[in-house]
Amino acid sequence: MRRPVLALLLAALLAGCGSSDEGDDEQEAAPIAAQAVVQQFREVPGMPPLRSAAGTDPSWEQLGLGLDISPAAQERYGTFTIYVVDPEDSEAVSSLLADKDTGEALEADADGIYWDYDELARSYVAQKRYGENVVLAWWNQSREKGTDERWERLDSILQGVANG
Repeated sequence: MRRPVLALLLAALLAGCGSSDEGDDEQEAAPIAAQAVVQQFREVPGMPPLRSAAGTDPSWEQLGLGLDISPAAQERYGTFTIYVVDPEDSEAVSSLLADKDTGEALEADADGIYWDYDELARSYVAQKRYGENVVLAWWNQSREKGTDERWERLDSILQGVANG
């Protein structure tokens, strides 16, 4: 009678131990502080300082380059917003990674990018989650999905924050 119970326990333990799903790793990561994001960007040569947007949602801190962006910074990074979500608000990240018109959850592509079309900007917005609580939203200025070197720069910086 003990063997079936022991076998079931062993099978359950082995099933859980071998998980290498990146999504699981992201869920278990410690929350990232807004100051860590600001500091990582501060260390990038020539990067304008990130600023916190006034009047943001209490569920997150919204960081970006502000409204008066130099043409050089706009050309190098494009238009983007970084959301540092309150780790206590479990639904805030989900709301950011949802279709803004329908509220339906978006599906990530093979690169972990969630795509949403912004009717007002007439452009796709690439969104990606870093760690448990940081989301980058970047407008690609195109009517078709796609990233370029501007996205790659931002993605690389945020991967550095998420990887510690």
